[in-house]
Amino acid sequence: MQTSFASLASPRSVAANPSGPHCVLLAGSARGGTSWALKVLDSHPAIHGCHEPFYQLSHNEELQSLYNRVKTGQGTAADAEAMTRQLMKACPETQKPPFFPKNFLKTPALLRSMAWMMARACKPLASTFSHLATGDLNEQHCIVIKNRPFPMLERILETIHADAIILLRHPCGVVSSWLRGVRMGVMHPSSAEVDTVWGRYVNYLEPRGISEADLRRMSPAGVLAVNWLVDRILFRQFKQSSVIKTRVLVYENAVRNPNAEWSKVFEWLHLPFDPAVESFLNESSRPGFDVRTLLGKKYSYFSVQRGEHSPLESWRHELTPDEIREIMTIVMPHFPVEEYWPDALS
Repeated sequence: MQTSFASLASPRSVAANPSGPHCVLLAGSARGGTSWALKVLDSHPAIHGCHEPFYQLSHNEELQSLYNRVKTGQGTAADAEAMTRQLMKACPETQKPPFFPKNFLKTPALLRSMAWMMARACKPLASTFSHLATGDLNEQHCIVIKNRPFPMLERILETIHADAIILLRHPCGVVSSWLRGVRMGVMHPSSAEVDTVWGRYVNYLEPRGISEADLRRMSPAGVLAVNWLVDRILFRQFKQSSVIKTRVLVYENAVRNPNAEWSKVFEWLHLPFDPAVESFLNESSRPGFDVRTLLGKKYSYFSVQRGEHSPLESWRHELTPDEIREIMTIVMPHFPVEEYWPDALS
């Protein structure tokens, strides 16, 4: 029997530090719309958005011991507070434009944008950006952490008392965008390489009857669909936790009916649907300039501004009928696709 991902439970109001901010993970597949979703959430004056901070923490020699204790479930209450403090610290890798007015910061968004651009051009200036963009967050604030799921991530969430918003995007939409990124040279091709995927996910694939031989018969689109499927398996670990509360957001619904869908998300977060959020939703829903495009095609590919083509339907003409058929054949035996996308096969 399939287990639905949906949950109507609200996130807890108690953080790892009762006087500190509440943490929420925004989890989604690569090319699943998480960059845009993070910025929608980050546009709220009371939210501090973080872009993949766990990668930065795991590669910081001074913080590796803390990170490893928390990741393996051995973190103490003091470790949880220390991890939360690290998440509050701004750096050019974990905070990215566009920047927004915050009720916990005195520096204007434009100044932070300029400091970020200078820090990207000259690393020693990163401390200046951090000083300008790090605020004193309390229990009235929320830290939203955008991260693709990885093994044992649920232990980190449990330690810091975080909840999770799970962003689901149609597998064909994810694969199509991923393949485009590989062709552009901005997405690493290893995610479509059989040896890498099998070595990384064998423990998740074998129990579901997917063998190495099966992988080798797949096209790159099929291998990327397997990545999408593993992400769904990891999401279930959040759902099965007795500590983590989850909220599912379907990307296509959030794009079609942004105000209605995001209002529900902010209600779940116990935050008002601020006019700044509505303003960003309106702005990002039409083609526009993103300051990151000045840094090259990699940053334009990850832009949170809508392009000329609809992200909902572009995969229908970017993928071949055989690729679409292969993706759905891989995914549908293991995930209730029609529950979230009733027109999945139309």
